[in-house]
Order: sequence, then C-alpha cells, then structure tokens
Amino acid sequence: MTEPEHVGRVEHRAEHSYELPATPEQVWEAIATADGISSWMVPTTLDPQVGGEVAFDLGDFTTSGVVTDYTPNVRFAYEEPWPIAERPEDIPPRMVEWFASLGVSLPEVYEDLANTTPIATEFLIEAASGGSCVVRIVTSAYGSGADWENEFFAEMAASTTPIWDRLAAHFAEAVAR
Repeated sequence: MTEPEHVGRVEHRAEHSYELPATPEQVWEAIATADGISSWMVPTTLDPQVGGEVAFDLGDFTTSGVVTDYTPNVRFAYEEPWPIAERPEDIPPRMVEWFASLGVSLPEVYEDLANTTPIATEFLIEAASGGSCVVRIVTSAYGSGADWENEFFAEMAASTTPIWDRLAAHFAEAVAR
C-alpha cells in the first residue's frame, strides 16, 4: 500500500462558514459562475466544468487555477499553484519584495516549492431551514513547513476573510432590498 502524497508534509488549512439567507441555487449562482463571483469578489473568468480554468483578476496580476469539482448546488472546488511564477524573473515585484523582507532567497523558495501541493479552495453548500443555507469555504494545501510558506499561507488566509465576508454581505444586501 502506498502512502498518500501529503504524508510527512505540513498541512495548511483555513475554514469559514456562513449561514446565508438564500437557497442553495442562489448561492451556487454567486459562487460558481463568472458573473456571480465577479459581483462580490473580483472580475473572474470561469470555464464551468471539471478541468476548466478559473481566473481571478487582482488588478496588478491574475491568478488562475483548475476546477476540480463542479457539482451544482453542492460543491465548487478549484486548485491554484502557489503564486510563484515558473521562472524567478517572472515573479511579480510585490512578491519579490515580500520574500526579500523575510530574508528568503528565491532559490530557497523554488527548492521548497517542490514539496508543496496546489492550494485547494472548496465551497460546500448545505440547505438549512427557512430557505437559507450554510456555505463552508475551506482552503488548504500541504507543504514543507518552511517559515516563508507558513507565513504566506497565514497571510493569504487572513486576507481572504474579508473576501468571504463580502460574499455574506452580498446576500444580506439582497435581502435588505
């Protein structure tokens, strides 16, 4: 029997849960379509199928991933590589500055990346009473446990909390109208 790929690696995980005043179908429309995601997050393109691409326009750069699950009204999931370019000269200047501020060399980062899994994000929708539902958002990855990697994931998880809060606000505003 072979061991899972992540054995011996450090787990990174962040989870958020929201009860939303919406049906699973309404939540699905907001989290699993390009127009829906763009309405509360950032401009997004999405090929809505397993193996399709999802891309988020963050202004100064775009991050993209691959859809890994697309089960309508139940689960939308995708994986993104750690936001490091394939070649050091293609790394966004903001990331180069961040690594420099940690005192981490780019060769060290690239060596550690060989031990990381993609960053996986999944949205799980569960119907609740009264026409509402619960959406759980889980972001996870496995890595080497390098200091820069731990700090990056912690900062990324903290920076996504306001984004997920905007999803909840999106539905609260719709009810208020």
